[in-house]
Amino acid sequence: MRRFAAVLGLVLWPAVLHAGPTRQILDHYADVARQEDPGFDGFSAERGEKLYHEKGIIRGLGFVTCASCHLPDPREMIIAHESKILCRACHVINDEEHPNPKKAKVRKIPPLAPSANAKRLTDPQTVEDFLRVNCTLVFKRECTAKEKGDVLVWLGGIK
Repeated sequence: MRRFAAVLGLVLWPAVLHAGPTRQILDHYADVARQEDPGFDGFSAERGEKLYHEKGIIRGLGFVTCASCHLPDPREMIIAHESKILCRACHVINDEEHPNPKKAKVRKIPPLAPSANAKRLTDPQTVEDFLRVNCTLVFKRECTAKEKGDVLVWLGGIK
């Protein structure tokens, strides 16, 4: 029995390591999506990827996408002050702390894709807060539950 459990653990470990959005999170967005649209027929990774690359506008920067800050390949780590987008475009920055971004403390932001960062997209409240803030920033509106689920399914499916 112990041998079976050990083998099963080794087989399932990669799934645990790269779990992505929890079933609880996706089920919640599916329930809300059905309330928003009774014709809701499920989430789409294809629509999620399209939304991730959809253009919005940030005053002073022009056109941006989710990929502008979270990188076109969400498996990559972001190194603050070395991306094309200024940190202050996405985050409130204390300019006394960052008077010269070239000399600012290097901050590494873990990858967004769960396949590269097992801690991403696992806490329902953190996921909701993240999506609300970022949709509002990029699209100047809150995303629908269907859009949120689409993006989560796409991010969770990236290997």
